[in-house]
Amino acid sequence: MSLSREQAAQALGMKVREIIAVDRVDSGYAVTTHDGQRTLVDAHGQRVDRDAVHPAPAGDPVTPATPADPATPVAPAVTEVPDGTADAVLKWVDGDPQRAQAALAAENAREKPRTTLVEALERLTQG
Repeated sequence: MSLSREQAAQALGMKVREIIAVDRVDSGYAVTTHDGQRTLVDAHGQRVDRDAVHPAPAGDPVTPATPADPATPVAPAVTEVPDGTADAVLKWVDGDPQRAQAALAAENAREKPRTTLVEALERLTQG
């Protein structure tokens, strides 16, 4: 059994769109949120320690630090999402799931995320 993004969001009291990744670890699941923080959640979907929030591992939380297969190329980390209109952001994303994930994290970090842009970016990240 694996922990879904929906279950992780519920365990952390967050929106699903704020959950970037859920990775299996020895003691449960490491949940990476839009701000790059990782929180440990046990196999039952319960937060292990409310103070156990740690920075994500080195590298962009959207881009794996190392490829699973050395023959598989890894795109460079996306570091700068344009701060402009929704159309400008979508043009920059250009259908790239990694850029969409980075743009989604940046948009969710705004004081007032643009719901239409968030929905479009979520569709792009789900492939």
